[in-house]
Amino acid sequence: MLRRIFAGLPLVMAAMACQLLATTANAAQAVRLPAETAQNHKFPDQLIAEVFKRSKDYSATYPYGTIESLPLSTRINDVRSGTLDVFFALSKPAYEEEFQAIYFPIYRGLLGWRLAIVRGSDRDLLQHATTIKDLQGYKAGQGALWGDTTILESNQLPVVKEHKYTNLFRMLEAERFDYFPRGIAEPWLEVERERELNLTVDPHIVLRYTAPFYFFVRKGDTELAEHITGVLEEMLADGSFMALYYQNEEIRMAFSLANLDRRQIIELNNPYLSASTPIDRPELWVSKQELLQRSNQEAVQ
Repeated sequence: MLRRIFAGLPLVMAAMACQLLATTANAAQAVRLPAETAQNHKFPDQLIAEVFKRSKDYSATYPYGTIESLPLSTRINDVRSGTLDVFFALSKPAYEEEFQAIYFPIYRGLLGWRLAIVRGSDRDLLQHATTIKDLQGYKAGQGALWGDTTILESNQLPVVKEHKYTNLFRMLEAERFDYFPRGIAEPWLEVERERELNLTVDPHIVLRYTAPFYFFVRKGDTELAEHITGVLEEMLADGSFMALYYQNEEIRMAFSLANLDRRQIIELNNPYLSASTPIDRPELWVSKQELLQRSNQEAVQ
């Protein structure tokens, strides 16, 4: 009997080895993201979480757990070092050269429509600004590594730079600069969050330029880049991307409060768009007509 048992062991071990290999092959690969996003109102966080909910080959993990804010510089360095696998940002040449961009503009260019946060006591500071030249008499505040910063500077607008995003609100209050341009979907919740600083959203102007906001992964991480791209394209095709987009609190607030038809539009040039920017795909970008239409719809609801 023992002889029969031992004789059968190789077959049993071979079966176990095959099962282990199959389990390993079917296991989802962990993708490390900056923060748990279940309660996060930021659209890129919501979108990338949804991408990996739909994935069989990848699963999202969150090395930092739930955190309020992680500086862009930390996210970039963490992707560079391998601590994280994905970061998102307004694109600029340095990012597209060092990392692999997912050429799907997350906000549909919405962050290229910029409203200004100003001090409550200076609500009408920009009332008579109608051109770039008019704005050159004021200092903007921006993140040191943000793509917007180089765009503003290329249009000869003075910029005060700071590495830590949360510091910019107190710097504005302290009159280190005059206005803080924010994407149209951003300033309302920020002003509410920083309400002790007596800041407000300027009601007079909107800056506009082409501004793709992308997910980025490490160069050479081709499979992950192709996977994210594929899921995003599927979501666009089946309508779930647009549904998630218009359900987002920040984006809905932007459309309901922006009052674009009452603002002076000041056009800026973005000289840093790469040849890979999908400007030939109008379905990926929000148009002025759509902005005005949705703004009117949200305002009456």
